[in-house]
Amino acid sequence: MIDKLRTINEERYHRFVFTLNQCGSFLVDEKDECIETCIFENFDVGIRSDISDENLEIFIDEGWIDENIKEKCLRMKRLFLDIEVNQKNIWNIESVKVSDKWKEILELSDEIKSILYF
Repeated sequence: MIDKLRTINEERYHRFVFTLNQCGSFLVDEKDECIETCIFENFDVGIRSDISDENLEIFIDEGWIDENIKEKCLRMKRLFLDIEVNQKNIWNIESVKVSDKWKEILELSDEIKSILYF
């Protein structure tokens, strides 16, 4: 049973990393279709499920992330959801390329990826 739970947690972690890889500064030079798929489909879904409080706690318990990474993930999630809910004027592909708010999210994802150790 412990091995099965570990496998499930590892799968959760791999989805978490996949979600992070959908977001980053690389997107500003990508085609609109790529941004749409990465940010408004894959990242949008993943940030709600793969970057959940529950998952982040599991990753801490497993020793795969630390509190610093957790806090950065939660900050990135808050920023993303704030744009969707409160700043609909920049909830679009073009704004991902030019908006300072989006730049902060993209750079935060890059930073998180650069400090992952598992």
